[in-house]
Amino acid sequence: MQDALKKEELTKGPEARQMLQFELMAGPQLDDTLAALAFLTRLRGVDAHRIAVIGHSFGGPLTLLDAEREKSVRAALTFGAAANSWATSLELRQRLLAAVDNIAVPVMLIHAVNDYDTAPGRQLDEERQRLHRVHVLKMYPAVGKTPDEGHNLVYLAIPIWEADVFQFPGAKPQALS
Repeated sequence: MQDALKKEELTKGPEARQMLQFELMAGPQLDDTLAALAFLTRLRGVDAHRIAVIGHSFGGPLTLLDAEREKSVRAALTFGAAANSWATSLELRQRLLAAVDNIAVPVMLIHAVNDYDTAPGRQLDEERQRLHRVHVLKMYPAVGKTPDEGHNLVYLAIPIWEADVFQFPGAKPQALS
């Protein structure tokens, strides 16, 4: 996917890259994650009513779209969702704000303060708050010194977020039997 996005930007410019990213997210990438969820719910030993979806970066918006569409999902958690494309993609902002309107389960939005952009978390949090829907926004201290490091807190700073995530309603992991 990254190769296709780079090629699109080189040949058609950054706006075309953003549009392709949105089209992939709302189309084939979403279809793939929904198919994975459907497969997971059919596995022996998996309680289909105890599945939480978690995504980082591009996977954050997919997580929200999954939770909007798949009603058996119990919680949705995002790390740095849309942090690198929120400001440049009106379509993405509108689609994610609409998605959080339709998500019935608890939503957790996570950013480090030095993420590329924390506006997605703050604005999605405001929308959930306006609707009186269960959610939490966690803004953690800076991770590293760069926006890249802040964006990758999911990998670089597990000890600072781990307890919060596993205490979030619906996010407690279940062992396969």
